[in-house]
Amino acid sequence: MSTGCALPPNEHAAFAVVSRLLSCLVTESLLRAFYLPINSDRASGALVVLSTHIMSEHPIIDRALRHSDIFAIIPLHHPPVLKGTPNDKHGQPVGLVDPLDMLPEVYELAETDADSPVNDGLRQAILARLTPPPWELGRFTTLAKTRGVVELWDKFVEGLLVDKKLRKTIENELSSSLHWQRQAFESPPSCPSLNAHPIKWEQSLVAGHPTHPMHRARSMTSVPSDYDWYHPKIRFVRVPQSMLSLSGPFEEYIPRLAQIAATNAGKQLLDVPETTLMPAHELQIPNLVEKFDGIEVLDDDIYVEALAQSSIRTVLVPDMPGIALKLAVGVKISSSLRTISHFTADFGPRFSKDIVPLLSIDRRILSIEVEPASAVYRGEPDIAKHFTAVLRQEYEPPAGENLIVCAALFEMGHKNVPPGVSAIEHVLNLNTEEKREAFLDRYIRLACEALVPPLLNNGVAFEAHAQNVLARFDTRSGELLGFVVRDLGGLRIHPGTLRQSTGTDFQFLPSHCVITDSLEETFPKFYHTLIHNHLQRLIRLLGMHHNGRGWEMLRTHLGSVIPEEHPLRDAWLGPENREVPGKCLMRMRLQGVYRDMVFSPFPNMIQYQPAIQS
Repeated sequence: MSTGCALPPNEHAAFAVVSRLLSCLVTESLLRAFYLPINSDRASGALVVLSTHIMSEHPIIDRALRHSDIFAIIPLHHPPVLKGTPNDKHGQPVGLVDPLDMLPEVYELAETDADSPVNDGLRQAILARLTPPPWELGRFTTLAKTRGVVELWDKFVEGLLVDKKLRKTIENELSSSLHWQRQAFESPPSCPSLNAHPIKWEQSLVAGHPTHPMHRARSMTSVPSDYDWYHPKIRFVRVPQSMLSLSGPFEEYIPRLAQIAATNAGKQLLDVPETTLMPAHELQIPNLVEKFDGIEVLDDDIYVEALAQSSIRTVLVPDMPGIALKLAVGVKISSSLRTISHFTADFGPRFSKDIVPLLSIDRRILSIEVEPASAVYRGEPDIAKHFTAVLRQEYEPPAGENLIVCAALFEMGHKNVPPGVSAIEHVLNLNTEEKREAFLDRYIRLACEALVPPLLNNGVAFEAHAQNVLARFDTRSGELLGFVVRDLGGLRIHPGTLRQSTGTDFQFLPSHCVITDSLEETFPKFYHTLIHNHLQRLIRLLGMHHNGRGWEMLRTHLGSVIPEEHPLRDAWLGPENREVPGKCLMRMRLQGVYRDMVFSPFPNMIQYQPAIQS
């Protein structure tokens, strides 16, 4: 699988961002695209993405398409996911294209003259399909490689009514993603061993989110371009107790940690009545000083060293074993500001204590990392979210077992792994199709049996993307034993189903975004996290997407888990439901939202069948 690994880091990073951007634009129907099979030994066909102005034209394009109508052209390894609509005379309409479908070459049409060099074979094969009458591109047309990430973004947004400030903000986020991705490709991490400490795996990500164009963005004022996000310092701030909402045994942990920090600095920590000490990420200190009155930031030599997990804002502190700290940080990672709402601070400890023990799960194959305590500054929510801390109890694997965040297993590009080989193939020695198929079948079966029942029986949809799910392995045999799920802030819950199934009338804060009005409204978020961004990634990495084998496995195991009469069965497995509501990352960004979900119809990948080329 060619993923751009052979490119220099700068070009490789540009392709990583551009491929994700194009994937979102096409899959979210922000731009229309056709698939054209071509005669080439390097690619199965080409994705022809049409320009912005074409979106306003009739769904069936009757006229010839010209040079100005084409946004970009990308050669593909295999056919993308096609729409179930009749073939247009220009090609087969595309419903979903994934960055892994793409060869690391993105073209735009360019005018040339008769004296220009002849295109290479791949470009000739593409141009051979772009002929009259459906295409009228001019006599001297060639394919040129795209100019860059920002230029492609500007080309897309030029024809849209997008606020200039938002347009520039997104441009900066794309540039930030390019910067940090280039750094990762210039100095890639090593792939850890199966029995390496879980934090080694957390810090081994090479590219991160599989489809978000701002997947590596780290946008924050006055942060050095070489800042080490994985090794922050945790500082301490004294706050009047009257200004904090505390949940759980928060003060059993943090004052003790602050005392360790003070002792290490050779200082005495004063006991100030009616105050509480709050932990804070070192990068958040200027933000806190600016936004909050009545607080006292302790001396900068009173700190503890931390190790950041893959999410960056959740850290392990060696001086506080068994507990992770999730801290508000005023940094945009991807396109979301990584603060923590008062909703999350209130919800986690109460849900952990009152509901988690009652959930319908097989505790042999699924564990939930609970959140025993939290603290949040009282006040206006949009300000308070900048000063919040959540304590998470870490799963402690028994002897002979190890824990690996799934997102790390799905990475490629480690310096000690051959190009194009994923970490999961490398560390588990999945070097034959039989091994890959056996592993994938077990993974999908256990994932369905572990993560689907809470939705079916309790109306609780975990945010089961690969960064929130950890795989448990037997370190001797490499056998997958089960999963751990974490982060209670992104759940979707139908209160009626939860109440009926647990006998507990759990109270949510008014307007909490985790609440849905119906059970069916929990399905889209669960599909997006578990199917679209988690299982699809593994199915593709192990070579079981284009032959349809991985999706057959998923249909089989979902069919075994979901009862005939449950509405989820019809929503996902009903033959008439060829589309599902898909979460739109770029539409959300263009609308300036991140907490409210924006959905549009996506192909239902659970029902995917291999495309038949014509």
